[in-house]
Amino acid sequence: MFYRFLLLLSISFTFTVPVASQAEPHGENCPFCKNGEHLNGGPYRKGFKTELPYLVAGIGLMSSGFMLQALNITGPFTIEEIYGLDKNNVNPFDRPATYNWNPDMATASNYLALGAMALPAFFLSTKHTRSQLGSLVVMGIEVGMINYGITLSVKNLANRTRPYVYNPDVPLEERTGHDSKTSFFSGHTSNAAAFSFFFAKVLSDYHPNMKTGLKVAMWTVAVAVPASTAYLRVKSGKHFNTDVIAGFVVGATTGWLVPHLHKKKKQVSAFSAFPTTIFGRPGMYLSYRF
Repeated sequence: MFYRFLLLLSISFTFTVPVASQAEPHGENCPFCKNGEHLNGGPYRKGFKTELPYLVAGIGLMSSGFMLQALNITGPFTIEEIYGLDKNNVNPFDRPATYNWNPDMATASNYLALGAMALPAFFLSTKHTRSQLGSLVVMGIEVGMINYGITLSVKNLANRTRPYVYNPDVPLEERTGHDSKTSFFSGHTSNAAAFSFFFAKVLSDYHPNMKTGLKVAMWTVAVAVPASTAYLRVKSGKHFNTDVIAGFVVGATTGWLVPHLHKKKKQVSAFSAFPTTIFGRPGMYLSYRF
């Protein structure tokens, strides 16, 4: 129901957001840009035809995820299966996570992942993004749908055992719970990375002349939020190192790539002419690009 609402919201914005939101004048004063000079207007293409492929991709991936979830016949562990597990069968890189269990860190990671979704609210603080908020909301919904669809699909294909299942200090009801085989890859980490990188990428595209200090700080936040989420997921016993690394890569790629593919293509003039010298005589060089 929640994602159905997001879909309707995205289609609504696609039809109602003004397509002819014109570029800001060059040199406009901007507190984010060097010397206060804002050298870029709206960097993205907008309109239903532009958004349709991404909406279709998001809906398709989510549908695939839900279908795989419905068809997944892998049941939770039985008590007999639990006692048959051996953490020494886990690869050395991931094995340390099998000793972890901290519900408080798991709760903290929940809040951090949700907080990452609020980062794009920063778009309200600058007039350049605030004036085109509708199209950015649509883009953010696309990022969320695509990332969630990939995550859900992979989880139901991998059916990887969570590290806390190997830990004898964890209550049996947790180790035999329905969520015990959804370790790969980390949805919390991918969600945090998707929205934090989306936030940083959009602000970078709107402010290509951004002050260096601000750009470094912004991208530091974009990396630190999912990295901290990943750390908490491993320390809580919910995920292995490879789970959070994969989640970070998938989420960051989705959050960066969707706005990048929306960018307007630079218009290059097909015809060019400039004076030149031919055999010591003045002439004109003409070219036409097909």
